[in-house]
Amino acid sequence: MTRSSRWISDLRWVRPGRQSRSQKTQASLLEAAATLFAEKGIEATSVADVAAAAGCSVGSVYHHFRDKQTLLYAVFDRMGQEFRATTREALDPERWEGASVAHLLRSFLAFSIEVGRDRPAFKRAGIVAAQSDPALREHYQELRAELYEGIRDLLLARADEIGHPEPGLAVAFVLDQLGSMLQTRLEGDAVPTGLASQADETFVREALRSSCCYLQVALPEEGEGTS
Repeated sequence: MTRSSRWISDLRWVRPGRQSRSQKTQASLLEAAATLFAEKGIEATSVADVAAAAGCSVGSVYHHFRDKQTLLYAVFDRMGQEFRATTREALDPERWEGASVAHLLRSFLAFSIEVGRDRPAFKRAGIVAAQSDPALREHYQELRAELYEGIRDLLLARADEIGHPEPGLAVAFVLDQLGSMLQTRLEGDAVPTGLASQADETFVREALRSSCCYLQVALPEEGEGTS
């Protein structure tokens, strides 16, 4: 389990609020649909499957969603809303007052792993949906770009810490590298990796060392910036 950074200790992927009975039913249907879409595929999942998994009637599904396609869009929309809300909160520059480049990178790695492990079926369903529909794929790419650009801007605001002669190029390289490593660790079960057996704490530590070495920035002291 990764240590929490003081800059992200209050961040959560989604904060459950008070829900009416109808909202709870709808949420149960979305969770069930997400799990089935991720496990069985969209085409192989029927409305009856979703109803059974959620413990509801087929009529209840159609009360909330016109058809399976509407349900698919609702799953993706919910994931997108949560992703965007969390991203915007996480990228607020005021949150990162006093944080160095290394603190930013460590927090990015730790939080990416934390949210990646939270409700994985729900997120996999969103990815499946994006792969099956060009419009959803474009929206998914926009969400990812918003996160990437926000992290990039936070890092480049600290360009005077970076010893690499081309800070913009170096930051782009590091973010691409870390993004690929995180994707492999969280989603790429079929992709061979020598780090699969390593604990998340070890993965974060070594990825941070590699990035800081390339950027030519100082590593934080042990425990510095963690809560």
